[in-house]
Amino acid sequence: MKPLRYHFDRLILWYLGGMFAVTFVGSYFGLVYLLAALAHLIMIFMVLRITSVPSRTGPRAWLRWLYPLLLLLPLHYEIELIGTVFHGGVIYDDVVKVWDSWLFGGHPHRYLADQLPGPWWREFFHLIYLNYFFIVTGGYLYAWRRGQAPEKREKIKVPPDFPRYAFVFLGAFLTYMLIFILFPVIGPLDDRFLRFEGDGLLGPLIDLLYAAGDSAGGAFPSSHIGEAVVVYLLLRPRSPAIRSISIALIVGLTVSTVYGSFHYGIDALAGLLTGPLFYFFWNWLYRRLSKEPAANEEASGSQVQSEA
Repeated sequence: MKPLRYHFDRLILWYLGGMFAVTFVGSYFGLVYLLAALAHLIMIFMVLRITSVPSRTGPRAWLRWLYPLLLLLPLHYEIELIGTVFHGGVIYDDVVKVWDSWLFGGHPHRYLADQLPGPWWREFFHLIYLNYFFIVTGGYLYAWRRGQAPEKREKIKVPPDFPRYAFVFLGAFLTYMLIFILFPVIGPLDDRFLRFEGDGLLGPLIDLLYAAGDSAGGAFPSSHIGEAVVVYLLLRPRSPAIRSISIALIVGLTVSTVYGSFHYGIDALAGLLTGPLFYFFWNWLYRRLSKEPAANEEASGSQVQSEA
């Protein structure tokens, strides 16, 4: 039987196909782009293979629904490489600094660090910053597991709202990646190295995570804050507790990204504004796509993938 692929699967395949085309054209500039094009072909093949796995228990079934989380890191890591195809490595920090100073009368990341000095504040805000990973992975896993019948352990059902969650979440994430590719901003990391390098317990851990998985150019707007807002809007109908916790985490994340000099103040503000905008756009698009006959079953979430 033909495997059932959801709108979020198709969205990822289209994005990977587009990035393959860009890197293949970019191979004119060097071998690294040809290797990147090959990597995108491999990812396309893997997604096609993974999405053909029937919804049964075990690691392969989990991989079928959770593979988008595994793609977030490589898709973010490549933005600097792909961006050079369009603009040759130009960054726009000088432009954003002017906006930041004009809007706030200065630079909030410097003001916050000066007003709240000391190791305890630094550890506290670094801890709050790390909650981003909890918001993203926790929200995705919650949406995936929600509504599963515990007695049906031999099969894994797709929760009724999970395809919409995955589509909107990934749509917002990929939109941020396209912005970073076309309008790269590094952020005030130079200030961070001066103020926080090697300081405390959590600071070096975050710097290590940045060195391992970050790519220059992903500062404006703050996708950390924007994605957190998208997760909140997706999960807000579930319970008052989720709403309250999410709001508290978003507020803390907004302050901590600026305090730790990961983002300019205007990056954080742009994340707060674009998060709802991207949510409503991708949610609207999903509803439009779900009017198609083949997608109505997807929207209901009542189907269980059968053996191909």
